[in-house]
Amino acid sequence: MEPQRQSHIIKQKTGPDDPELQSSLQEALGQVAPEDVIAIAAELADRHARIFFGLGADTAKLAASFPDIASAVTHTKANARAITNYFVQNDYTIFSELLTGEAPIPVRVAAFVEKLNTLDTRLVLELASGLLHNTSPKDNWLWTRWLWDPTTGTGILPLLAGSSHNLLATNIADGYSRVGAVTAMSMKFGEGTGLWTDELITNEKPAQFANSAFLACAYSVYMYGSTSWRLSRDFNGLLPSLPNMARRLLGLPKINSETSMVE
Repeated sequence: MEPQRQSHIIKQKTGPDDPELQSSLQEALGQVAPEDVIAIAAELADRHARIFFGLGADTAKLAASFPDIASAVTHTKANARAITNYFVQNDYTIFSELLTGEAPIPVRVAAFVEKLNTLDTRLVLELASGLLHNTSPKDNWLWTRWLWDPTTGTGILPLLAGSSHNLLATNIADGYSRVGAVTAMSMKFGEGTGLWTDELITNEKPAQFANSAFLACAYSVYMYGSTSWRLSRDFNGLLPSLPNMARRLLGLPKINSETSMVE
């Protein structure tokens, strides 16, 4: 049997205004419920307590937990390995200034990126912001490539905001501040989706991660809808469940929907 050609897999479309894309996005939105966002926020809170609580003042704990930390702050195993391997022969005290320094957070992030300039800037930002956010979620926010990637002009934040205008920056410190400002607006963005509910913010512990959980689900809706729009129906079943796509973005293990067990 001859292998299936790409033309059988990828549909020919007219572009992002294609009505079928809008239909695919609505179908994708129907695959995630407010309960999924709440569950993901709770999983992030549990991980915070298990791995990140009290991390800022304990370099030894950070070093011992670093493989788990690397997996938590990146969305691919390759990126987690790259970070872990980089620090095998490096001094973990570099994180002390990032986590407990006296300079404003955006300045600390920019300094951390400068010190690790041999790594991909996006990866260093994910490491820095992931550590800060997971350690102290009330005070810090994520800056991942799926939130805002200035090198490609893509991410869920400009999609929700309607443009990239408020995200454009001339340096890393300003960029981090701008990502935080737009992230803080995500509750307003979420009102029209039905995914942001009062229940999401009534429990203090998971509420700290409400923004991250919502934004990961929102990006997954967009990616799922866009991908299923391009793939033929037979291949859509190969895509992971939408809540598990969001979990992967946040470095969480997927949940088996049939058994409700973490894999």
